[in-house]
Amino acid sequence: MTISLDPGSASHRLYLSQLAVYLRHSRQILAAWNLYSDRHSDPETFQPHDEDAYGRRQQKRDADTLSAFGRVYYHADELVDVAERQLALLSPSDRTRRYAWQVRELRDATQRLHAVHDDWRAVRAALPESARPGTKAYEEPLAESYAEAWSYLDQWAIHGQVLFAVNALAQRHSTASARTLSTSAPVHTATATLSMGRR
Repeated sequence: MTISLDPGSASHRLYLSQLAVYLRHSRQILAAWNLYSDRHSDPETFQPHDEDAYGRRQQKRDADTLSAFGRVYYHADELVDVAERQLALLSPSDRTRRYAWQVRELRDATQRLHAVHDDWRAVRAALPESARPGTKAYEEPLAESYAEAWSYLDQWAIHGQVLFAVNALAQRHSTASARTLSTSAPVHTATATLSMGRR
């Protein structure tokens, strides 16, 4: 994939806003799932009261989370790449090292999501013609693909906020650098004037 996203560009802001929507939706989906799980599982053994119904509800959680991630998926690599470039310009610290670790987690989750998607495409291509959406032969492997993707989507839900933190830190660093340059410019001009006056 060719990365051409510029930090702070209109596209970068758009992709971050799409990520913000995902983070909000994923929290809502997970909260609804946790509520369902608590109500439909034994409080001591944590075993579901009805395994079939529980499994169907879990599949809905997986499918809803993947659907919420839809727009982010196509630009996830670019968002991670921008954050890595921004971090490279910042001074090393405990905070930036922690951010770098979280960004690496996002990079790994994205690569694994791409692998899951490729696997599903291969499985889908090998299905018989009779296996169409809505049939058991189609829906079962699709549900397995969603289930495999869910933990990587959850990594984005857990660590996705770091991209906003890195961007904010990079913007503050850029603003501070610009101020330093603007305040030092008159000094250089004055020095140059004095130098010329002595000639």
